[in-house]
Amino acid sequence: MFRHLAKMYMHSLKWKLISIIVAILIFTVAMIGFLSYTGTTGYVRKDIDHLSFQILQQANLNLNRYYSEYELAFLMLGNSVDVGDWMRLSPGGISSDLIKSYTRIKDNYLNRLFLQYPEVLSVTLYNPRGREQHFANKFALPLSYSIQDEPYLLGTGSFEKVRFMTGISESYLNPEHEPMSLPVLTLFKPFYNGYVKMDISLDPSQSVMDQIHIVDSGVAIVMDEDGRIIHHSLAERIMGQMDERIVRIVNRDRAGSYYDPAGKELIVYQTIAMTGWKIVAVLPYSEIAQSIRYTRTITIAVAIGALIVSVALTYFAASSITRRLSGLRKTMKKMQLKNDFAIRADVQGTDEVADLSVSFNNLLGHLEQSVNDYAEMKALQHQAVISALQSQINSHFLYNTLETINSMTVIAKQPHIGRVAVSLSRMLRYTSDYKRYQVMLGEELLQLGSFMQIMQARFKDEVAYAADIPEELLEAQCCKALLQPLVENSIKHGREATGNAVHIAIIAEAVRADEEKLDARPDKLKITVRDNGPGFASDVLARLRRELAVSRAGDYTYTRVGLSNLIYRLRSFYETEASAAFYNDPVHGGAVVEVLLPLRYDADDAEGERMPDE
Repeated sequence: MFRHLAKMYMHSLKWKLISIIVAILIFTVAMIGFLSYTGTTGYVRKDIDHLSFQILQQANLNLNRYYSEYELAFLMLGNSVDVGDWMRLSPGGISSDLIKSYTRIKDNYLNRLFLQYPEVLSVTLYNPRGREQHFANKFALPLSYSIQDEPYLLGTGSFEKVRFMTGISESYLNPEHEPMSLPVLTLFKPFYNGYVKMDISLDPSQSVMDQIHIVDSGVAIVMDEDGRIIHHSLAERIMGQMDERIVRIVNRDRAGSYYDPAGKELIVYQTIAMTGWKIVAVLPYSEIAQSIRYTRTITIAVAIGALIVSVALTYFAASSITRRLSGLRKTMKKMQLKNDFAIRADVQGTDEVADLSVSFNNLLGHLEQSVNDYAEMKALQHQAVISALQSQINSHFLYNTLETINSMTVIAKQPHIGRVAVSLSRMLRYTSDYKRYQVMLGEELLQLGSFMQIMQARFKDEVAYAADIPEELLEAQCCKALLQPLVENSIKHGREATGNAVHIAIIAEAVRADEEKLDARPDKLKITVRDNGPGFASDVLARLRRELAVSRAGDYTYTRVGLSNLIYRLRSFYETEASAAFYNDPVHGGAVVEVLLPLRYDADDAEGERMPDE
């Protein structure tokens, strides 16, 4: 089974394509899911941390407000004149001054205090000279109660600030006059060489703690520096002792958060400025992780869903592509088996696969045409070999005949006829050398001289030419039979057409392809042939320029002789390195032909300097 699947995978483009795309999708989805989960987890932790901090900060502000108000009311009472008068009373029994002072303290301060802060349980005034006065509000104090029994009285010493102390008080009686245990906040401070104490119920500040809700199992705590629990979300934990591990953590800084791996808890804490106590939120990480796990589950579900949809779409897309590719593959195999270039692939759609099928069909068409052309070429090549052999026989006979004519002219004392025969023989030998199509410019000039001897034999002085070619350019390379067709064209359309004498000028010079680069060496050979004839007719000039444009586009096909033949040979030999221009001289009249060739002196620099040997 596995081997069959492996074989199918190795021979199937569709399954390779599907597997590659699926692998990319899995990697992409996995990376997106991982990064999304990691980022979301971090953000959830930060959000919970930030939320906890904000909630604790609000609770901290509320507790500070409570404690500040308590402290303010306590200081107003302790610093009052009436309390000062009471502290200065001499020891003894009940006196009118004592009653007056008691009444003023109660009327001026305590009644308003108990009305504004019903949570105040009692106020005690103590004079070390032996006088002690208790004012109870909500719950009564037993007659035997004395502040001297409180442990903090013995270690008071001298201090300026109000002392905030908490503890369980056993000194209060319920309405049935039974002792009761109450958690109380005690404010204590010396005034006028005496002491004032105020007990406050923790119920109002506990209500602040009860409003703190971050997670279901989380708890909010207020504790002092020693770890005593002043407030707790669980009432039974009040005045208990906090875990020493948490005490160490929160005492490090005034505020912060910490993940405790031992208890798997997130601990967020702040310091209450009024008392120096810590307000702490302990959040079980398991509940925090619920949102993270929910995010992870959603991320995985979405990723799997997206992956399934992507795989399905990939399968259908790959099937659409590979089905047509498979059809194209079958067509290729069929063509290979039958060796039939007439077979064509079925073209479906308009996308790249359809373009591939069209290109394959075009390729088959070109191959079929190439095979036919090759067969015709082989036939023509065979015919050309036979013709070349025949021409060799004919040329030898022709050369021998011309030599015979030359000998006869010498015997008959007609040297001008011999010179024509010799010139014709030289021209025939020059043009019949098929092995070379690149020659030196000097050789072209000699060939032109032979041609002009024949023309001057015909037209006498009515045909003349002059060559202005620097000696160093005589060894420059040019294509064979370049000058003679240009000069012949001038004679044909000048002397032969009009009967007027024609004068032809041939000029060669070395020029730069880029004339703006003055410091560059000449790299082009410019040959100019001009005459004094009537010039090019407008239709001939238009045709020649069209042929030049088509030649530069690479689609030129040789169909004529003369100048058209020259355009074809320049394109064939030099491709884009050579160019030609045809125009009439606007000043002196006459036709002008300019040919621009690459300037080369070594025949080996020219590609294909010699034709292959027959």
